[in-house]
Amino acid sequence: MCGRYTLFKLADLLKLIPWLQIPAEILERQARYNVAPSQFMPIATADALRLAQWGFVPSWTVGTPKTRPINARAETIATSGMFRGAFLKRRCLVPADGFYEWKGAKPPKQPYYVRMRNGGPLMFAGLWERWHPHGGEPLDTYTIITTAANELMRPIHNRMPVIVPPDRYRQWLEETDPASLLKPFPAEEMEAYSVSPVVNKPQNDSPACIERLEPCSERKRQLRER
Repeated sequence: MCGRYTLFKLADLLKLIPWLQIPAEILERQARYNVAPSQFMPIATADALRLAQWGFVPSWTVGTPKTRPINARAETIATSGMFRGAFLKRRCLVPADGFYEWKGAKPPKQPYYVRMRNGGPLMFAGLWERWHPHGGEPLDTYTIITTAANELMRPIHNRMPVIVPPDRYRQWLEETDPASLLKPFPAEEMEAYSVSPVVNKPQNDSPACIERLEPCSERKRQLRER
């Protein structure tokens, strides 16, 4: 799954999608090192970069949503009643610099930060909807699509977010059937390293979240788990 990510190089990411309209409120957003579900973050749709809440609510929802999925499985989005409509008509890109995943069968799990090996930005494949709650303002929401883990991620977790290559952005946003993009990103272009448990709490949102954990600290954790 993908339950936390970072977005602190927004200017670099915007260079990858120069054809989109960029609202001033997004350009002025502060760096984020621990994005968590229910928060409002930028997403790129076919015509604009907009803010949306992380946690998907289908447009046809009546009353209080029972669930707000933060992830959608690539294997089932084309047939899922919840995601099928958005997959056909409302796909989006979710800008990020990297994401977190936790390794271990039981607590305390070890958090890892995963990013591009060259330190560059990336885009998750996502779905979005505009929900009209009764008596309230329209709300844009989104979910991040996940797929099977690649060779890098497999020792950490069995799932990972779908990452769209830069030369395929328009294909994901505009083509009728972009299912060929729903696959693990090449492992050799990525890296993962352990980080401090400080990232476990969403309120901790600083560069300390992505600092590489010293090998001796990781070794101590492994010994405690034995």
